[in-house]
Amino acid sequence: MKCEHLYVQTDFICDFLAGDALKVGRYGFPQLARGNYIPDTAVLPFNYFLSTERSRNWYHCFVDDKRFACLYRNFYRYLEPLKQVRGIISTDFSLYRDSDIDTLVENCRRNRSVHYALQKEGIPAIPTAGFAGEESWEWCFDGLPSYSTVAVTTNCLGADPEAHRLFIGGIDAMVCKIHPSAIVVCGRCPEWLLHKYPSVEIISIPSYSQMWHERERCA
Repeated sequence: MKCEHLYVQTDFICDFLAGDALKVGRYGFPQLARGNYIPDTAVLPFNYFLSTERSRNWYHCFVDDKRFACLYRNFYRYLEPLKQVRGIISTDFSLYRDSDIDTLVENCRRNRSVHYALQKEGIPAIPTAGFAGEESWEWCFDGLPSYSTVAVTTNCLGADPEAHRLFIGGIDAMVCKIHPSAIVVCGRCPEWLLHKYPSVEIISIPSYSQMWHERERCA
């Protein structure tokens, strides 16, 4: 059974963050403005947001949803620290292929709404381009800017052939729809992605687990 009060709360918070945005697509996601930011320094997991020198770093939200949920629930409480960062790859509320459509849509709406609020406050930010199964590709890129930098993650691919197939198809669908100028890839970057789209710059950044394993190796 769908928990109705959860979705009422989600609508309220999204309207608070992006109520004046142009709403586009099947589900009325906020339309984001074009931006061509490229991280020019270390990109740290959001886990380190409050414990590191923010003016020196970019941050990404390709970690457990609970780690960055504060940006959605209490955005303006974190506004001053956010204004100190060099930049941020905005929220990545999960779009798992086995999730129900309501969860997928609401998580996508949350991602767009938080990013819209970041843009409105003048914070350098790169939007995440999350997607699930093939049925999501018709709407999950709505609101993303065309000819801009976007970010994706390979964190959940593992050795699952179906996950890899859907990732390839999802990237194809995204490139076809929004024509990104650059794609930031968090996690292991597939070799094919470096060469498949000659007009798209590919930037690879380490995931939280990659950073952790590297520290263990060097310890």
